[in-house]
This record gives sequence, C-alpha cells and structure tokens, in this order.
Amino acid sequence: MKRVGIVAFSEKGGQLALRLQDAFRKENWQAEGFLFRRYEKAGLLPFDDLSSLTGSLFARADFLIFVGACGIAVRAVAPFLRSKMTDPGVLAVDECGVYVVSLLSGHVGGANALAEKTARLLGAEPVITTATDRGGIFAADTWAVQNGLRIPYPERIKQISARLLAGEPVGFDTDFPIDGRLAPGLTSGDAESGIVVCYPGCEKESRFPVTCVLHPTDLVAGMGCRKGISFSALQAFLLSVLDEYGLAAARIGKLCSISRKSREPGLAELAAWLQVPFATYPAARLNAAVGSFAASAFVEQRTGTDNVCERSACLGSGNGEKIIGKQVRDGMTLAVYRREVRLRFP
Repeated sequence: MKRVGIVAFSEKGGQLALRLQDAFRKENWQAEGFLFRRYEKAGLLPFDDLSSLTGSLFARADFLIFVGACGIAVRAVAPFLRSKMTDPGVLAVDECGVYVVSLLSGHVGGANALAEKTARLLGAEPVITTATDRGGIFAADTWAVQNGLRIPYPERIKQISARLLAGEPVGFDTDFPIDGRLAPGLTSGDAESGIVVCYPGCEKESRFPVTCVLHPTDLVAGMGCRKGISFSALQAFLLSVLDEYGLAAARIGKLCSISRKSREPGLAELAAWLQVPFATYPAARLNAAVGSFAASAFVEQRTGTDNVCERSACLGSGNGEKIIGKQVRDGMTLAVYRREVRLRFP
C-alpha cells in the first residue's frame, strides 16, 4: 500500500488537499492530509511546525505533496534530503490546482509518475523537467524500478543517461527473458557503455567499459513472530538463514506477514532496513494461497491460518517458487520464495 502525505497551508489549499486525500483513499492508498492549524478543517490533521511534520513524513511516507508554492516545498524538504535512491517522491501543487510539479525523486522515487496521476485526478497540467522524460529518452532508473531491480551503483545511471541523450548507443545484456523489444538507444551488441541485469557477483558485471549493473530483487521473505520481537533478533535470524543457503539479502524485494503484524515494530524496522515494501495479508487471504505448506494447529488457533511465513511469501511472490521452507527460531518463523524474473519493455 502506497503512503502519501498531503500538506496544505491555507483554506483554499486545504480544500484541494482534502480532495486529493479522498481520491487517493478511494484507490486504497494510505493518504493523510495536513492543514496549518490556523485554517483547521474537518478531515485534515492540523499542524503547527512544518519542519517537524516534514521530517516525520519524510521518514515514513512514499510521497509528499505540498499544496502551495514550490519554494515552500523546497525549503521544507531540504534538511532531510539523503539520496535519490531512498528519498520519497515530492510534488508541489498550486492552490488553484492548475499545475502539478515533480520536484524530487522523479524516477526512482516515482514522483514523475505520481505527478501525471495527480494531474489526471485534478484535471491539471503535470510539470516534469527531467531531461530523459522531456526528450522521450529511455530512463534506466525508472525502468529498473518498474522491473523490480536494485541499482547498486546509482552514479552510473547518470553516465548511461548522458550517453543516451548524446545519441550514443548503449549496450544491454542479461540472461533473463525479455518481453518486448529493447528500448530505442539500446543495443545487444558491443558498446562503450551498457546495462547489465544479473545476480550480484556475476562475471557480466564488467561486461562493458562503463557498466551500469542492475540486480533482480526476486526473493520474497515471509515472516511471523511473537509480539515484541526486536529488530535485531529478526535481522540476525534472516541473515543467518540467507547465509546458510548462500543467498544475498540484496535480492529481497518484499517482506510479508499476516495483517495482525502490520504494526509490529520489529518487522516494520526490518523492512525499512532492507528498503523494501512490507506487505501483510488477512488470514482468509493467506488460507486461499495455493501450494504445500508446513501446517501448525497451534498457529492456526492463534492467527486463523496454519502457516504465516510460507503462505505470505507465496502470495507476495505471485505464487512463486519455494526456495527456503519454514524455518523456526526463538518465536520467529521465516520462509523465502522466488518470483519469476521477466524484463519488460513497453
């Protein structure tokens, strides 16, 4: 579930914020609207300190939308900027709802796509200034996010984009199946720079003189735990099991569990450390999962389903392949499934 914070500063801005909050909630987003306390309005949470609010949202939201001037948004987020790989997407929408400006994390953070989505909701004009988007050039970082790929060396994305913008050919190599044709500008032949999609440590990581490596996040970890289990215990359990099976934590693309654990601090912190979504499913949905699972009558009595870790990982991977069956340690359970990797081009 995507999380978006919407911040407004005036009565007119509050009306637009409320409109956006309702629209996102109808699409099952976790949307929270905030309005400066002086203009307090039903349905929106009041705030007094913009800096404190921005810092809180920056740490827990996928997107921030400021309803007001771009300058206010820029000054609000500036102290919290860390990396384009981890910062949330940030938009600014004018109070009249005429323009939606993508300000921050346009590609990896998804701000460009959200600007277009928000503009459609408002009947507004999206303003997107990234060079690849304006020139209709293939954006490797956007494509990586769309295909569930991790970018271990983000600085190389700039080099690839620069060559594409200059009209130079960029190589592409992978052993994974591809749907569609390579994007314009990419070639399966030799080139001075290129993109390689492979697992960590693959010899192809040096395929081109300048190689932008992308790693699949094809593993889904399902976990259950006793209430109050610490992040450090969960982290140590996960890493030790992965190490035993020779799997890299960087391949994990999602952490899953049962809905009753959606607010379990240790699991939420583990997902944040892994930099992956934390997906939870109700017992009825887990029970509908198809496959062979290690059943526990005790777990079923307590949770309503006979297996949390395997069933949740199965659902999170789209009924993928079981790589690690149910592991149990000190009130924690873990299973790992692998989703199919298919690289899709439009």
